Amino acid sequence: MRTAAVLAALLTTATAASAQEPLAGTWRGYWYKAGDSMAVTLHVQRDSASRYAATFDSDRLRVSGIPFAEVQARGCCDATLTLRGDRTTTVFTGTVRGDSFAGTLREGESEGRFAYARAADPAAGLEEREITFQNGAVTLAGSLILPRTGGSLPAVVFLHGSGAEGRWASRFLATQLASHGIAALIFDKRGVGRSTGDWRQATIEDLASDGAAAVASLLREPRIDGRRIGIHGHSQGGTIAPLVAARSGQVAFVIGSAAAGVPTDSAEIFSILNSIYPRATTAADSASAREYVGALVAAAYHVEPRTQLDALAASLRDRPWFIAPPPPDAPYWRFSADFGRYRPLEWWSRVRVPVLLLYGAEDQRVPAEASAVRIASTLQGAGNRDITVRIFPGADHTFRLPPGASGWPVTAPGYVPTLLDWLARR
Repeated sequence: MRTAAVLAALLTTATAASAQEPLAGTWRGYWYKAGDSMAVTLHVQRDSASRYAATFDSDRLRVSGIPFAEVQARGCCDATLTLRGDRTTTVFTGTVRGDSFAGTLREGESEGRFAYARAADPAAGLEEREITFQNGAVTLAGSLILPRTGGSLPAVVFLHGSGAEGRWASRFLATQLASHGIAALIFDKRGVGRSTGDWRQATIEDLASDGAAAVASLLREPRIDGRRIGIHGHSQGGTIAPLVAARSGQVAFVIGSAAAGVPTDSAEIFSILNSIYPRATTAADSASAREYVGALVAAAYHVEPRTQLDALAASLRDRPWFIAPPPPDAPYWRFSADFGRYRPLEWWSRVRVPVLLLYGAEDQRVPAEASAVRIASTLQGAGNRDITVRIFPGADHTFRLPPGASGWPVTAPGYVPTLLDWLARR
């Protein structure tokens, strides 16, 4: 069905006006812009002080529970919702008519439309519960998402990527798993959200033991089958996943998503060069960039004297590709030195449980094919025969394809089904 027809259907199939307060509730529909449409579910709530709050879910964007910064209602039926992202702000202005909610969306100079129909809440069959667990003096807070019914459930603990990552980062995949009968634990990294501690001062061992503590917390959950608890880690989380499995001893399967299988310093060089090469317009610029990045990583990952790095930074700072070294007190230096001592393949060689490795072929942060080959070869050499590797053509570090004119990215075909199918077989 063409997009225009879909929007028209949503606007013309409304039933008699809902008995609910007009704007509050769950709405399912589409955003439409630049000839592209995207399915979206909108959730609007009104509190006792008559203030509105709204979130949205999108399978295409692989997000769940993303909050709108502001919701303004005028009279009975007109509303404006403001969504602020890292780089853009989108304003939705529309009108509720019975069981339909439609209007225009504007992002900068770009304009489109949206149309929703009132719907049942798709999360009604799920239970979400706040939990906390300890790792030494650190209290980690998270959400356990699981089907409302059933026992002896398999479960997945989601590990964190780099930086200040909260539970929201894995909420979409966690909800997908729970909708297919698999419990999921997502939690705030230490020092993020409701978790204590400080990720900036954490070591690799600290982060791995946080993951192991999350697995241990599920062993105390009466509806979870303790023999079927696995871990999912993306990027940094995937790279340390085998260490988490070793520290836990209770992990039944491992999903390594964009996990680095090359030495960690090589992965860092690969990542930084890919971010600056587009601005290195000559062969001499490219050579200078390689030399500079090599000196930066040597100082950070191997704690070599900064003499060469500082000299290169002084002489190259006017180049269009140049990025300044982090300040001396930045956590980058301490963590990089710790990460530089980490040997991923040594830990993968200890993994005896089923492993799924997922990569985007165009990943600019982790060398996909080299990492997949090295990890799979290490597992096989150690006697592990249950290894599945999937590399998605055209996909980036987050398994997305380049966006079209709308700016909305597209998930690599088969990414989520591959994950769900692999889990279903286990």
